[in-house]
Amino acid sequence: MIFYFSGTGNSAAVAQITAKELGDTAVDIIGKQAEDYDLSQEDYLGFVFPVYAWAAPEVMLRFAEGIGHTDAYVFAIATFSNLAGMAVEQFSEIVPLKSGFGIVMPDNYPVTDHIIDTKESSMRKLGEAKVRLAEVIARIRNQDEVFDVKRGENARENTYVKAPVFNSEWRKTKPYHVSDDCVGCGLCEKKCPAGAVRMREGKPVWIKEDCYLCMACLNFCPAEAIDYGIHSSGRWRYTFKGFSEENYS
Repeated sequence: MIFYFSGTGNSAAVAQITAKELGDTAVDIIGKQAEDYDLSQEDYLGFVFPVYAWAAPEVMLRFAEGIGHTDAYVFAIATFSNLAGMAVEQFSEIVPLKSGFGIVMPDNYPVTDHIIDTKESSMRKLGEAKVRLAEVIARIRNQDEVFDVKRGENARENTYVKAPVFNSEWRKTKPYHVSDDCVGCGLCEKKCPAGAVRMREGKPVWIKEDCYLCMACLNFCPAEAIDYGIHSSGRWRYTFKGFSEENYS
């Protein structure tokens, strides 16, 4: 069994491909409870998640707290655009891992005052990620016991000090705003894993003060009508469509 959380598709793709290669099942955790799964007969137990502010998303951490004892080979795969800090090690404090791997994927967070990825850099990352994922799956199949993740400098401080600030102070929905380009398709509401978006009079409204800040609403918007703060307008929007550049033309 491979459990995953994904905002714009990176982690979903990694989980689904890994499950297929291992002859296993990938399960989206949204709307699920870990306690509802009997994991006693599993050969593999995997967790795939994006790294938000050097940590696993809080929703994944809370889900993992319900995982009971298992004799399976337990692993995690973290997807991230730059560095992961100690996200995997922190996750292992909740569910002890045999191994943890990191895969660099395109950034989906065009809302800061600096640009992490463009379309060109995203395509390069996808090519490298495809190769990396094959390597990771081979190591999981071999049941290697290793942590292989790009932590970066100040990894412990980033994960254990800064990530809690992200969860308590930064995940606000107030900065979201919608332009007149909105076509009222409702895709933002359907894609929001936090249930924070509702369509009212043909326009999205954020009904919760906090969300996961996964950027699904912003990146899936076909009209690029959703922005967050003052920096996202006009920037490259990314959702996973495959590892080949031709999927993004």
